[in-house]
Amino acid sequence: MAERGGTPVLAVVLGGLILAWPAAWNGYPLVFADTGTYLGQALLLYLGWDRPATYSVFAHALHWRLTLWTIPVVQGLVTAHLLSLVLRTLGRPGARAVLLACGLLALATGLPFLVAQVMPDLFTTLVVLALWLLGFGWERLGRWERWYVLLLATAGIAFHLSHVPLAAGLAIVAGAVTWVARGAPPALGAAGRMAAPLGVAMLALVALNAAGHGRLSLSPFGSVFMAARLIDDGPGLRTMDARCEEAGWQVCAWRAQLPMGFNHFLWEPDAPLARMGGGKAWGAEASDIVRETLAREPGAVVAETLRNAWRQFVWFGTGDGLEPWRGVPGPEPLIVRFFPGELGAFRESRQYAGLLQPEARALSPLHVALGWLGLALLPAAAWLRRRDLPALALCLMVLAASLGNALVTGGLSGVNERYQGRIAWLFPFAVAAVLASGRVPRTVRDARGATVNA
Repeated sequence: MAERGGTPVLAVVLGGLILAWPAAWNGYPLVFADTGTYLGQALLLYLGWDRPATYSVFAHALHWRLTLWTIPVVQGLVTAHLLSLVLRTLGRPGARAVLLACGLLALATGLPFLVAQVMPDLFTTLVVLALWLLGFGWERLGRWERWYVLLLATAGIAFHLSHVPLAAGLAIVAGAVTWVARGAPPALGAAGRMAAPLGVAMLALVALNAAGHGRLSLSPFGSVFMAARLIDDGPGLRTMDARCEEAGWQVCAWRAQLPMGFNHFLWEPDAPLARMGGGKAWGAEASDIVRETLAREPGAVVAETLRNAWRQFVWFGTGDGLEPWRGVPGPEPLIVRFFPGELGAFRESRQYAGLLQPEARALSPLHVALGWLGLALLPAAAWLRRRDLPALALCLMVLAASLGNALVTGGLSGVNERYQGRIAWLFPFAVAAVLASGRVPRTVRDARGATVNA
């Protein structure tokens, strides 16, 4: 398949196809309500207010208005290849390790449902692993592998706004761990390599928003999500009660109906946001509400943020979002227009018939149990491998990711089962990979400056 220590190409291909099995079982790539937006931004050439267009460009580069099947296939290959790099860095190279990892993850975790879905949720965990490779597997990567992982980390961070603070936090954790273990120079090197894709991704997002919205901002309308969260939690409502008469905010006309639920407020066609003209139209007012609420009740805002983060941390599973998405919201109108040859397969899929979600829910207890087991064992695995910096760092970074993802998604946006579910597979994988790690050859430089194994 490949020489020892290299990339087992055939195993990566087979592993990637195995990881994409829900698409084959479903009869079509899996979709979500937001899939329509992610496809539409590139197909219809517009920039939405609620999510970046970067994943839209990625998806378009794969389908070219020909077929959506290329997306889960490529996502599976990218995932399997990244797993092979992680295992090789931990001293478990070769086809057998890759196939075993992909097979077990395909059978016992929710990862395949992320691989098979036309959504950027898969890249939350791929960002974690790519950043870890940059920080702690740099010497074990070839020149082109380094550029590839840098590109993958950059793209993954740019695919979803929640990945920006998550990546920043992981770089800090990695730098701190390395500082304690090896001192300042190695720590600065590891953190710097992890910060590089973060910086490029942030610049790309700012440039995209400047071109599309005329604003130099990472998230020009992020205040809409935060205001909806504050209103639903209570502090925002109290700000409205105190300021509505004087401020004359549009949303005050719906005070009697609030709170109505975070998702209802944002996405239902009869909800206040839609009636006020959408996120772009309400953005300035939302910013005022957020600013005044933070000034009036900072302690309450922090308390509610932590409460929601905790709720998100303990709530994960498989199946959320896999209900039938017929019509709007969802990708069906775009499939009708741009992929007419696949419309029959889409409408005959198990998801469209309402069969896939119950099947995923039936697997969810196993995925949740293994997720909790992995999360519980991560501290023990870190302690057992405390003298192996890459293994120790992987455990600590995954722990940090579990907390950071819950804080960013649940605390600052909405609490949804799929948000923490998108990283739950990483908990048992990290434990198993670290505990099964072999001896990693020490890398040294030869007389010509090339890296060799000692």
